Amino acid sequence: MSWQMINLRRPLEFRYYSREKNCSGYYSFVAKSAIVQPFNNNAPEQIHLAYGDRIDQVFVSYVTNSSEYIPECQYGLNASSLQWHAQGTTITYKASDMCEGKANIPGPQTFIDPGYMHTIILENIRPSTTYFYRVGNDQHGWSSVLSFTNRPANDANAKVTIVAYGDMGAAPVHPGAKSTMDRIRAQLMVNNITCVLHMGDISYARGIGALLDAFMTQIDPIASRVPYMVVIGNHGYDHVTEGENDPSGAPGGECAVPIVHRFHSPSNGNGLFWYSFDVGPVHVVCYSTEHDFLPSSPQYVWIERDLSSVDRTRTPWIIVGSHRHMYSSIVRDVGDPTKAMLQRYLEPVFYKYHVDINLFGHIHFYERSCPMYQEKCVHDGIVHVLVGMAGHNLDIDTYTGEKWSLYHDHQFGYTRISTNKTYLRFTYHRTVDDTILDQFELTKSSAERTKPFIVLFFLIKIICIQ
Repeated sequence: MSWQMINLRRPLEFRYYSREKNCSGYYSFVAKSAIVQPFNNNAPEQIHLAYGDRIDQVFVSYVTNSSEYIPECQYGLNASSLQWHAQGTTITYKASDMCEGKANIPGPQTFIDPGYMHTIILENIRPSTTYFYRVGNDQHGWSSVLSFTNRPANDANAKVTIVAYGDMGAAPVHPGAKSTMDRIRAQLMVNNITCVLHMGDISYARGIGALLDAFMTQIDPIASRVPYMVVIGNHGYDHVTEGENDPSGAPGGECAVPIVHRFHSPSNGNGLFWYSFDVGPVHVVCYSTEHDFLPSSPQYVWIERDLSSVDRTRTPWIIVGSHRHMYSSIVRDVGDPTKAMLQRYLEPVFYKYHVDINLFGHIHFYERSCPMYQEKCVHDGIVHVLVGMAGHNLDIDTYTGEKWSLYHDHQFGYTRISTNKTYLRFTYHRTVDDTILDQFELTKSSAERTKPFIVLFFLIKIICIQ
C-alpha cells in the first residue's frame, strides 16, 4: 500500500485497523508504523495565488511551521533570474477561534495546529505577463521555482479562460477530487487557464484539521500556477439562521475561520464573503448565500451597487457565483426555502443588470438552464449552471422535467468558460476521459456592449449542443 504523505509539520504514526468491528463495536487495531518525521517542518507548502484589488496585484500565500521569520517571495521574468523580492505578513488561528466542536477540540481527528499562513502581495505585475517565483527564505528553505501568468488588462479585447466547479473535498475521502485535479492540471500544461473559481464547499473538513491540510496540498499544483478564487459554502460557514454558531453542524464548528485565514480576495466587498473582480472582458461577482441577501441588507446593497457600476464597454460579460443554488430540477429540491428567496430577491437584480451566467453548487451534479427569468425561458435571460460535481459523492435523484432544464448529468467533472468581447463558449467536461458532455455559446453585438441596459439592443444567441 502506498499513498502521498501530507506534511502536517509534526511527527506522525500510522495505524492499521481491520474492517470488521470487535464485540465492543470498534474497529480492531492490527498494527502501527514507526514514527515518521517530516523531512522539513518549515518547508513552504500549500502555495496558492489570488487576485488583489488592482490588475497589477497578486497574492502569493503558503504555509510553514514557523512564525519567526518574515515571509519572502523572489520573482522575475526569467526562471534563472529572480531579480525582485517582496516580503509579507503571517497569521494563524487557534482552536479557541472556532465556534464549536469538532473544530475547537484539539486532537488528531479534530483540531490540529494549522501552522502559519504567510502572504505576500506582489505589486506592479504587468498584465498578460508570465512571472517566475519561489517562496520561503534562506534559513528554512525555498520552494521550487514556479510560474504564473497575470490576467490581462481591463480590456474588452482580451481573451480569457476560467475553470469553474464547486463542492470538492480531499481525495480519497471524496473519490472524484483526484480525477478533477488531474484533468485540470493536464489542461494547465497545454492550454491557457486564467483563473479557477471554486463555488463553495471547500475541503469538507468539517472540523478535521488534517483534511484542510490535505485539501490545500491537493490544489497546490493548480493554485500555485493560477489564481484560485473561492466562494463561501455551507460546509465552511452555515449561518442561514440566526445565531453565531453553525445551526446545521455542516462545517463542524469551523464558522469560516480556516477559509478566511487561508484564502484571499479583493477588498471591495466584505472580505472573502462577497467581492468582485475583472478578468479581461469578464466581470465576476462572488456572493454569499450564507449571509443575509434580502433587500436593504449590506450584501444586497453591495451587489446592486457593484452591478450598476460595471462598464459593459470594458467588461461586456458578467458572471455571478455563489454556493447555494438558485435553480435545480430534482424532486427533493421542490419547496427549498433558500432557493425560493434567491429567485425572489436576487434574480430580479441579476436580470435588471443583464447578468449572463449564474454559477452555483451545493447539489452534487451538473445542470444547465436555458436563458431564463423566473422559471421561464426568455431571449435576454440568465443561464443558470449548477456545477457541484467536482469531487464530493454525487447526488442521484429524480427530475421534475422542467422545461427550462436543458441538460443534466451525474458524473464527476468541471467546466471551462472561454471568452472574448463578443463570444463566450461554456463547456462541461467529465473527468473520467475529459469528454465534453455539454456546451453552449453566447454572443454579443457591439451595440449591446455599448448600451447594456437597453433591452432593445440586448441580443444573445444560444447554440445548445447536447
